Amino acid sequence: MNRRIARTLLALALVPLPLAAQRAPRWQQGVDYRIEARLDEGSDVLRGRARLRYTNRSPRRLDTLYLHQHLNAFRPNSAWARREAEYGEMRFQNLGPREHAFERFTAVQIDGRPVRPVYPLSPDSTVVALPLPVALRTGGSVTVWMDWDARLSTLPRRQGRRGRHFDFAQWYPRVAVFDHTGWATQPLLPQGEFYGEFGRYDVTLDLAADQVVGATGVAVEGNPGYAMPEAAQPGFARTAERLGLLPGTAAATGRKRVRFVAADVHHFGWAADPRFQHEGVTRYSLNDAGQRSELPAIHVLFLPEDTSWAGNRAAQRTLDAIQWVGSLIGPYPYPQLTNLHRLESGGTEFPMLVMNGSASEGLIVHEVTHQWLHGILANNEWREGWLDEGFTSFVSTWYAEEKLRRSGNAQAADTLWFGAMRSLERLERVDTAQALSLPGAEYRSPRIYSAMTYTKGSAVLRMLRDYLGEPTFRRVLRRYYDQYRFRHVTGRDFFAVAEQVSGRDLDEFYAQWIESTARLDYSIASARTARAADGRWRTQVELVRTGDAWMPVTVRAGDGEQRVTGRARRQTVVITSRERPAEAVADPNWVIVDPDRANNRAPVR
Repeated sequence: MNRRIARTLLALALVPLPLAAQRAPRWQQGVDYRIEARLDEGSDVLRGRARLRYTNRSPRRLDTLYLHQHLNAFRPNSAWARREAEYGEMRFQNLGPREHAFERFTAVQIDGRPVRPVYPLSPDSTVVALPLPVALRTGGSVTVWMDWDARLSTLPRRQGRRGRHFDFAQWYPRVAVFDHTGWATQPLLPQGEFYGEFGRYDVTLDLAADQVVGATGVAVEGNPGYAMPEAAQPGFARTAERLGLLPGTAAATGRKRVRFVAADVHHFGWAADPRFQHEGVTRYSLNDAGQRSELPAIHVLFLPEDTSWAGNRAAQRTLDAIQWVGSLIGPYPYPQLTNLHRLESGGTEFPMLVMNGSASEGLIVHEVTHQWLHGILANNEWREGWLDEGFTSFVSTWYAEEKLRRSGNAQAADTLWFGAMRSLERLERVDTAQALSLPGAEYRSPRIYSAMTYTKGSAVLRMLRDYLGEPTFRRVLRRYYDQYRFRHVTGRDFFAVAEQVSGRDLDEFYAQWIESTARLDYSIASARTARAADGRWRTQVELVRTGDAWMPVTVRAGDGEQRVTGRARRQTVVITSRERPAEAVADPNWVIVDPDRANNRAPVR
């Protein structure tokens, strides 16, 4: 059993996904979690019990269920710790027995039969296999009962604890995705993120009475530490099914129980701190016609020492982001969003919840955008990180770009992309770029992973917006949302929608910018001008293209410009301007990934 499971997992994790497989028939498995958990602050250990009902909607029989125990990444000898050691970082490898995280089963049953968990990638234990007593046929369901203990690490990284603050970003046995490619099982690594099955979560947390808690979902029973308006969650009972972990009908003296429920989500995170301050914004807004429209409830939980969150600043930024991204892509479908202040810098996204290390507008907009490009449109992030992180970076930069233009600062909007493009083009010049289509674990370093997944992914989508035109690209985003909300998506899915909406064949674009490291370098070979009879200047510009890639490019001379769409290696264009131009510039707004910008300018003679 162990060898068979190990061979299957390694094959799935290391082989890139064939394009034909991306067009295979699709399904999504049925997942229904009921969880009870009790946090003991004396030991910092959480004891959990879950009832997972799993339905096989695939055309294949299953003899094993795979789950992730992601907390086990943050301990010595995990695949994460060993990968970091390869890069000279020993953070989790050196954590002591009281400091590292763990997630340990204490009992597992499937349909009433005890099951022994198997760890095929040992010593890494972020992937666990549960052999099924009876093969699960198409349309069949199993009920899995799991007891486990979990503890966060003292070093925060996508989770963490300090004093009485707990960021339970990873904490429960999370069922892996079984899709048209097979089981999406891989150890949790620094390069690559998450992929989950959409399902229903009904979670009861037993905590110290003074804890303030924020989580995925809506608190329907108990007091999270702040007022929460009622929000209907279809399919959930008013009273929770009892699992037997939490005795009695009420919490013990000095403790409380808070029940959160969520539907159509693929993960569940939460955090608690008795010092959390709460702010929120109204669930209603007025449009220009004075009509009242309902908005999701916004809850912000922050630590009192950081006043940049206070005065509803973080809450308003969260609401602004939800409204803007919703208008761009599609309506926010959940009844609320919680934005909470975590220990670690940066941010991590969960459906209906973002954990942020600061209240900066850029960070909030980025993590809120993930509610769409991770929470609602759920791709496999460790296989196609650009489709989530790159797409989110592109949309959040678009937000900043549009805000600057609305404020009248068009020049700042035009230069917004320059810094990121410079760093990306430095990598391109020294031959360290790798294709966007690679799984995260296959990038040579975290720096290259970040540059390709976030920066180049964002730059490629900006090129696509420029290529299709902004009105068309906006229609693409809406169709993408309408067609794939609450579904698993691939890069090919997005490009298929773009082709449908635009009527263009984008296979070459995809091959150039997603699947290869093809380069594109435009240069100005010469520029000469003369005054015409009408008093205007006619500038003849010789444009040279090198490299294997191609994109349309704008050439500017003075206050005139022309779009060049030809594919010839050497082209001549004539640009008309009112004033005599001093220079000619190819790609003046840095739209194209061009690794040598020194040759993009030439004086006009």
